[in-house]
Amino acid sequence: MATALEIVEVPAYVSDDEVDPNAIVDNGNQKRMKKRQRNWVEEKVFNNTEEAEEVVIKENQWSYHYTNTTAAGKKKFFRCNKVKARGKQCDAGIYLLFDSTNDKIFLFRATSDHTHDSTQEKPSRIPNEVKIVIQELYELKLKPKAIIEVLHERRITPPNISQLNNFLRTIKNTKLGPTSISLGEIEQWCLESSQSIPESIDTPFVASYQIIYDDDNENDDVDDDDVNENKFRFFITTKRLLQIASRSKRIHADATYKLLWQGFPVLIVGTTDLDRHFHAFGMSVCSNETTHDFRFLFRGLQEGVQKLNLEEINPEFLIADGADAIRNAFRDVFGEKPMIMCWAHMRRKVMKKIESMVNKSEQEDLINDIESLQLAQNERIFLKASNLFVKKWVKRQPSFIEYFQNEWLTTHNEWYEGVGHFTPSTNNGLEATNNVIKKENTLRERLPLSRFKVLAFEIVEKWSKSYERSLKQYSDKQTISLELWTSGYQWVKLNKSILSFSTECDNLVQYYIPAGDGTKITNVDIDVMKKMKWYSFDQYKNKAFNIWCVTLPTDKLKWLDGVCNCPAFFKKFMCKHVVGLSIRLNYCKPPPAAKNIPIGEKRRRGRPTKSKKALLVQ
Repeated sequence: MATALEIVEVPAYVSDDEVDPNAIVDNGNQKRMKKRQRNWVEEKVFNNTEEAEEVVIKENQWSYHYTNTTAAGKKKFFRCNKVKARGKQCDAGIYLLFDSTNDKIFLFRATSDHTHDSTQEKPSRIPNEVKIVIQELYELKLKPKAIIEVLHERRITPPNISQLNNFLRTIKNTKLGPTSISLGEIEQWCLESSQSIPESIDTPFVASYQIIYDDDNENDDVDDDDVNENKFRFFITTKRLLQIASRSKRIHADATYKLLWQGFPVLIVGTTDLDRHFHAFGMSVCSNETTHDFRFLFRGLQEGVQKLNLEEINPEFLIADGADAIRNAFRDVFGEKPMIMCWAHMRRKVMKKIESMVNKSEQEDLINDIESLQLAQNERIFLKASNLFVKKWVKRQPSFIEYFQNEWLTTHNEWYEGVGHFTPSTNNGLEATNNVIKKENTLRERLPLSRFKVLAFEIVEKWSKSYERSLKQYSDKQTISLELWTSGYQWVKLNKSILSFSTECDNLVQYYIPAGDGTKITNVDIDVMKKMKWYSFDQYKNKAFNIWCVTLPTDKLKWLDGVCNCPAFFKKFMCKHVVGLSIRLNYCKPPPAAKNIPIGEKRRRGRPTKSKKALLVQ
């Protein structure tokens, strides 16, 4: 038989922190906190304010607290900075009394001792000796977290992250100036920086600048597109960089972003030497990235060379991406010259189109064919091979071929290797310089224009001084590395058959050599190569790279001027065929170190492997 359930009500929850409503509340007035009483003793007398405040600063333990005006004069109180500003203060203290009856200043000190524990209380300010270390680490381009780690390693008590950020902000304000700047201030700065050329060849200066106001209609040099718009352009360089510019025959140009907080582009111009090293001429900051801005960049480069009475720049090639602004500006300043389309930029754009327009089963074959087409050795071969390429793929991928013909065989068709000898096919050297600026100079932080112009001077000066310290040099001749000497020497030992033909110029001789593992060639093979007897793109891939043609001068001392049509020569400006053939003809001798490598064994990259432990077979 079921029993009846007893229902019991659960009492409400009462927190220990809550006040019992039934408790008796004392409504009496609370006692006011007892005011701190301190005894003050006069310590020193000063004749002026500077002397008094200098004594306070030297003690390095007082911070301004408050000022009180009394009948005796104004009292300026200082508190102990070993404790935080908010919270219980230390009983010790000092104050300066500015006597109202005369010009004397009296220093009073409290008789109470310091009441804070130095091991528990953290100072509210960074000690001066720690500030010096932090400033040194900041000059080394270290970020806040890295600075704190270094302070820990040196057994220095680091400040908290907010203190450190505030101090770094103070350093930036002192070094780089305020964050805001007006168009008039930019013009004043450019005027002061361009008035005279510095005596030091590594000191940067503004070689050219242009400031356009929206109401400036009297300047005849202003382009139509610049009217009624506020614009600025300035170009920074040094005497040493301009000297290198006057010797160069190839020009690289590009714009980079993500350096300035306002989003303005930074234009870089430079060249490549025969060791494939990039050399910057200077840096330009503009309000836009149009034809007028790049025209200003190239003209500013010319004006800088003319100011130094150097040889006028007459480049043979422009290496850039497909931006029409760069190409049109280059043509306006330097005339009709070959313009090389950067192969790296072209390949990235084509890859995106292939991924979106071509079936996955054919993407790899199409990419391989485009890469083979890029290795074309001259314009005749490129035109013939491109026609065979279109013929092969037009029925299989008509939409892609239409895009490829319009963009890369008509508009921008200078992306193959054989456009010019001793000319890079990519703009990678300049792109790497852009990356260094972001990684090492700005620490990947976007700076306001007012601060970036100061940093731009430092960057350009660093570029220029790298030549003084022998960290960099401009090479007019190719440097043959030990690896290349070794490859050339090993190639000579293969004793391949070589056929020579005299050219129309008596000072040059052409040598035809078999490529790859081949050891012999015939006149028929040479005839097929010369007359381009290819009837399909696959035949081009199989037969166009079977024979290499090396052209050497008859003068033995000028063998470094030799050229070859192999891909390695186009990419590195020197190859084992030129070196090996010069060794075989006794034009030069390899260094002994190149002969120490066993024949048939390839020199491996990287450091040698370490010896294994004992009792293990290696």
